[in-house]
Amino acid sequence: MANYPTTGSILNSRIHTGLSTQIVVKVNTETVGAIQRLQITQTRNLERVKELGLDGILEVVPRQATEYEARITRIMFDRLRLTEAFARGFINIKAQLIPFDILIIDRSNGDGEGVVTHKLINCWFNNYSPSYQADSFIISEEAVVWCEDITSTLGTSAESAVNGGERGINYQSHDRERFTDTGGGGNVSVPGSGFRGTMDFANLINAAFDE
Repeated sequence: MANYPTTGSILNSRIHTGLSTQIVVKVNTETVGAIQRLQITQTRNLERVKELGLDGILEVVPRQATEYEARITRIMFDRLRLTEAFARGFINIKAQLIPFDILIIDRSNGDGEGVVTHKLINCWFNNYSPSYQADSFIISEEAVVWCEDITSTLGTSAESAVNGGERGINYQSHDRERFTDTGGGGNVSVPGSGFRGTMDFANLINAAFDE
């Protein structure tokens, strides 16, 4: 295996770039087709703490819970409106009564135990925008979905999907970070009951990376 001498990036005849063709989006057991774009935004509001007498920033700390939003663009295909394609029994979002989960399955590292699954938990439609245009006969629809939480796991397990990649990067790790990333730490028999953040970690002020 050849590595670029300056950055360590792998150089050989294989593809190492993540491709959208390796991604499958599902709701329950139904695969959502005809998606043109799925953009997930994770927002963590931070506070720059300052003090008199210090010409700089004393500390940066989170000040609100992390928020998750997915923006979806889909063409109308298979005679399914966007909400129907997400396995909902309605077209207009005012009808939504119960949240749902979205699974984003990344098969870049193979099937089975190599799959990385990202789960958007308890999703609600915040915005739905069908578009009808005279200069394009193709009906395109957009939606904004708000989610309570997001988790990432490896294969069919509840293990972290972070393993250093092909290069075996020596990443810094903390058990609580990995629990939170996978949604673990709670009652495993109740989906979504794990840790949703890290600011409630006991003795947070003395937290440090594991050796």
